[in-house]
Order: sequence, then structure tokens, then C-alpha cells
Amino acid sequence: MQDVEKASETIEKVNVPDEVSDVVCDKCGAMMVYKMGRFGKFLACPNFPECRNTKAIVEKINVPCPKCGAALIKRKTKRGKVFYGCEKYPECDFVSWDMPSGENCPKCGAIMVNKVGPRGKYVACSNKDCGYIERSVKKGTENDVEK
Repeated sequence: MQDVEKASETIEKVNVPDEVSDVVCDKCGAMMVYKMGRFGKFLACPNFPECRNTKAIVEKINVPCPKCGAALIKRKTKRGKVFYGCEKYPECDFVSWDMPSGENCPKCGAIMVNKVGPRGKYVACSNKDCGYIERSVKKGTENDVEK
């Protein structure tokens, strides 16, 4: 136990340099930097504490929202599970655990979502009662994510 106490006294704090982004601060006009917080990376103004502007890092998906037509955003829950929601939340309340493919089901008209199963990737209808499945993955895959 003494070794741990001794080490905690002698260890120097590591300073990680901030990475400059291409996003401009809305309040002061400076180029925002990437910071690491307890919930992951975020954008912060380098002029802290004079300017306290921060922004979440948003990953847009190249699929429109099925309800309102706005862009869909990849988000994470507090526990780290990925879900997809409309960027116009709370005006639009669309949310999905699976990535939407951008197409409608030919059988029932509900949205199609990309899934991964034991036999690989496939596209399925989001309506549980329909059960329509296509074996090929459409647009809206992980490669279509913009940061």
C-alpha cells in the first residue's frame, strides 16, 4: 500500500494537447478544439474561461428521417449503446436502435433497417408483424457516416 501512495505522489500529470477542429465557436469566433470529458469527446472553445461554449460531436448518417426528412444522427445512451435519432429532436421524435436503410418495406410500407445476424448483414422491415427480409445491405451502412 505504501508503494501506491508513494507512486501517486511522484507521478506527473500528463498533459494531452488539444486537437483543433474546423468548427468555429458561435460566441467568440475562435476555432473550437476537441476535449475529452467523462462521457467522451466533445468540442470546446479554446478561450475558456472567458468563453464557455461547448458542443457535442455529432455523426450524421446519409439517410433522411422517415418522419420529417431531416438528417439522422448516430447517438449513444448513457451506457454506451448506439441508437439513431432525428436531428430535429424534440420537434421530431423518430428513434431507432437499428440503422435505417432509407427505403420502405415493399410489403407493409414501414422503414427498412440494416441488421447483423449469425449469417451476416441483412436488411429487415422495422415492423415486427411484417417479417420482410432482404439479404443485401443497402445504403445507410457504417461507411456512410459523416462526422
